[in-house]
Amino acid sequence: MDRIVIDDIPFNVDEKGLSQVLGIQPDSIHASEFSKIMKEARLVAKPKAAFAMATVNIAGENTIDISGVLFTSRVLRVNLDKAGIVFPFVATCGTELDRWSRNIKDMLHSFWVDTIMLIALSCALNHLGEYLKERLGESVKLSTMNPGSLNDWPLEEQANLFLLLGNCAPTIGATLTESMLIRPLKSVSGIQFVSEDSFINCSLCPRQECPLRRAVYDDSLYAANYINDCIQ
Repeated sequence: MDRIVIDDIPFNVDEKGLSQVLGIQPDSIHASEFSKIMKEARLVAKPKAAFAMATVNIAGENTIDISGVLFTSRVLRVNLDKAGIVFPFVATCGTELDRWSRNIKDMLHSFWVDTIMLIALSCALNHLGEYLKERLGESVKLSTMNPGSLNDWPLEEQANLFLLLGNCAPTIGATLTESMLIRPLKSVSGIQFVSEDSFINCSLCPRQECPLRRAVYDDSLYAANYINDCIQ
C-alpha cells in the first residue's frame, strides 16, 4: 500500500481579509498587534498532510474492508460500494504552529491564533485535494468522510484509519490520544474517494449550530440512500 507525506504545503493567508473577519479595526493598536502575530505565524507555520492509497472490499451490509482493516459504518460502506481505491488521510496545521501557539497567553491573541491555526489546517486540506486531483484528473469529484462526524461512523474508528496510515502519520507529527483525539488539535483525518455524487458529512448531521457546516442537513437523505439500499 502506497503512503505519501506532503510536508511542503504553503501557508497562504489573506491577512487583510482575516483581520476584517476578526473585527480588527485598521490603524488600531489591535491591528499592529495582529500584524506582529501574523508575521510570527508565517515564520513557523508548516501545514502538512499524509495519505495512503488503499483498496476497498465489501465485507457486509454495514462493514467494509480497506486494505485489510475492517471499518463499521453503514454510510461508509454504501458510499464506497463502487470506489475501488480510496485515500485515507490526515492533515494538520503542523507541530511548529502548535508549539508556537502555546506561548500566546493573552486571551484575545489566543483567539486570533486559534483562527490562524484553522487556516493552516485548511491550507493542508486544500493542498491535499489539489494534489490528488492533479494525479487523478482535474475533472474527478472527490468526496470525504471523517470518523466522528456522524453517529454512524464513531470517533473510535479513527484508530483503524491511523493503522492504514502507518508511520506517515507520526512523520508529520499527527498522533492519537487515548480518547481518540488527534494532536495537534487543529488536525483532521478521513477518507477521500472519487464519487459522481459528491458526499458531504454535514448533509447527514443535524447539529445546525456547528460553525464548520458546509451543507444543509437533509433529514430524508439517510432513509433514501442508506436504509433502502439495505433492504433491497
